[in-house]
Amino acid sequence: MDISKNQVIHIVGIGGIGMSGIAEILSGLGYSIQGSDLFPNNNVLRLRKKKIKIFIGHKKSNIKGADIIIYSSAINKSNSELKYALSNDIPILSRSEILSQIVKLKKTILISGSHGKTTTTTMISSLLSDLDLAPTVINGGIINQYGTNTYLGTGKWMVVEADESDGTFIKLQSVISVVTNIDKEHLEFYGSFKELKKSFQKFISHIPFYGFAVVCLDDKNIESLIKKITNTNIITYGLNSNSNIKAKNLRYYSDKTVFDVYVSFKSKRKIIKNFSIPIIGKYNVLNALAAISIAIQMNLSVKKTMKSLKNFKGVQRRLTQVGSYNKLKLIDDYAHHPTEIRSVLEAVKKSNPKSIITAIFQPHRYSRLLSLEKDFSSCFKDADFVFVSDVYAASEKKPKLFNINQLVKQISKKSKTKSLYFSNYKNLKNNIIQNESEGIYIFLGAGSVTEWPYKLLKLLNEKR
Repeated sequence: MDISKNQVIHIVGIGGIGMSGIAEILSGLGYSIQGSDLFPNNNVLRLRKKKIKIFIGHKKSNIKGADIIIYSSAINKSNSELKYALSNDIPILSRSEILSQIVKLKKTILISGSHGKTTTTTMISSLLSDLDLAPTVINGGIINQYGTNTYLGTGKWMVVEADESDGTFIKLQSVISVVTNIDKEHLEFYGSFKELKKSFQKFISHIPFYGFAVVCLDDKNIESLIKKITNTNIITYGLNSNSNIKAKNLRYYSDKTVFDVYVSFKSKRKIIKNFSIPIIGKYNVLNALAAISIAIQMNLSVKKTMKSLKNFKGVQRRLTQVGSYNKLKLIDDYAHHPTEIRSVLEAVKKSNPKSIITAIFQPHRYSRLLSLEKDFSSCFKDADFVFVSDVYAASEKKPKLFNINQLVKQISKKSKTKSLYFSNYKNLKNNIIQNESEGIYIFLGAGSVTEWPYKLLKLLNEKR
């Protein structure tokens, strides 16, 4: 990069999961980093422990003395710091622009897809770390093995979660790219599903001749897309019988999933029995297959790959076991799209067939809820009860005539489960505390819902 290390880089929105990771990497590389955000969240506290100066609140005085400004895509162009930078000719870079420069520093593996990319990124990162390749990592979630979403390694590889939400992932260069699936998500940016698929086609096609792409053949959109790509070395994985790397004989347990792997790719032909991952769900088997595919193509030790996946420590907010109280178990999960919710509930049901499953769902964004209303109404089939809260708007305005009770009724009808509306955590808390329910309570959503199981467990323990 052409940034002098004696210059001050100011990051607007530094508390976001993506921006905090970039701040940590740049700081680790020796650059002088500071930033600002509205609230002192966990990411801010983590960065402050690393001696990174962070202002709470956005104001132009924060960037006096700054030489370069980097801003998050969540920051509005009317932001006082951005306006001051523009009027004072301070160079401004977007997150995607700085990330596109960072990934050029090493040989990069990019992981994208509508669902599963954070867990897949974590699995690949953990695998390379366990095999002593010391990768640099930029992820969209907190990796339990590192205790952070970012890690500056000494090796030649970099593993990066490539976010497709604003189309900028196609600007990133890689040697290896992974696509987990393609779903109807972020259409408010792309305008149509057709345009979204075009971007993924570009993403896969960008691989250099000496690299390769790893894609999930179980996804029908990917299956049709790769037929159009002739300039890229592509390895397919999945449960699909035509996959180069496929899983068979899946066995589900309450705390793990076991499966066999069949390899059929060019000169590589082998069967590897009894891969084990300490997480549940078919979708996590697919995530593991992406990591296994990379390991096989890079000729990494099969034995060490199996050991790494068996000891996988996971990622925060992905089937996170919060705790238990008497016969009640609390789980936190980031699932906020119908496909994710369906997969998570199916995994919990298959691994706990005799348990009563209660889903606590906080819808995330009105636009997502309205565009996928049919899918949301039918994705809770593996839950016995569903509690639905008010929408976590994420800065969106509530549409006129919007009625959350319509969704609640449709869930009861289409998912054939008992669905109830509650306005907020307090309303839910009173219901659970009074009834002393049992079974598995899984909290689903991308908003403040992640705080609820921890608050609830504390209250239940205090009651005891």
